[in-house]
Amino acid sequence: MATETDSGTETERGTPTERGTGTRILDHERKEWLLGRGLYVVAGALLVFLWIPLAVMIVLSFTVNASTFFPFRGVTLAHYGATFADEALMRSLWHSVQVATIAASIATLLGVLASFALARFAFPLKEAYRTFGILPMVIPGVVLGIALLIYFRTLLPQLFGITIVPGFWTVVLTHSVYGLPFVLLIVTSRLYTFDESLEEAARDLGADPLTVFRDVTLPIVAPAIGAGFLFAWIRSFEDFIRAFFVRGTMDVLTTSMFSMIKYGTAPKMNAISSFIVLVIAVVLAVAMNVGNVSGMVAGTEGEEE
Repeated sequence: MATETDSGTETERGTPTERGTGTRILDHERKEWLLGRGLYVVAGALLVFLWIPLAVMIVLSFTVNASTFFPFRGVTLAHYGATFADEALMRSLWHSVQVATIAASIATLLGVLASFALARFAFPLKEAYRTFGILPMVIPGVVLGIALLIYFRTLLPQLFGITIVPGFWTVVLTHSVYGLPFVLLIVTSRLYTFDESLEEAARDLGADPLTVFRDVTLPIVAPAIGAGFLFAWIRSFEDFIRAFFVRGTMDVLTTSMFSMIKYGTAPKMNAISSFIVLVIAVVLAVAMNVGNVSGMVAGTEGEEE
């Protein structure tokens, strides 16, 4: 009787091996749960760390006392009114928009041509060409700014007899060089995942090269081109270091904001910064969600279906 009872009890509880396996499964599940929750906590902490300064700046742009929260003296829109009434600041903002648009357009045109050359053709020193195309993105801004300033003011006049006064066009050319790698990387990565059999099918059906490019190639790579333009535009618009060296007497928004820091005009600084954050956030949200730009750039569009 005792033997049967003990045997039944052992069967109900399971053998030592089965109990050990169950314990390990529970431990693994618990570790997975803790790891998942830990990653959420870390991601949340990073977001808080990144967004708290922006949130503080945005809140201060609406308060009467634009430097500190306390003592709290009320809410006002006067800082925004004074900012948009500042002709010099608005002129520098317009300069930044113009420079960023022209520079991003030049960078996009050259970057798309370079991307097709790298993705579709084999030629000597191809990897060196790719490296030099990406180099402006990783060179420190101070180094690139000084190098281009020497190029514009010394090398061009001495070697080619061309005199370029530092100003609008020197900033445009500098930011074109700076924005080129962003277009090159994005468009090249899209072309490497491009199914060239689509172009072959169009040619087999009698389409000429221009028609193939217009009706087949361009619609597929257009989102990548648009994303490259967007990144080049933003990098130009927010750049200070490179523009500082080659701008001459012209002010762009970043150099004007630097002057505000020196002279302590916090109300206008908070207002214009908050306005820029809002505009860029809206542009990025539209670009990344309308038309699934990020999925098309990565070549993953339609995989979820």
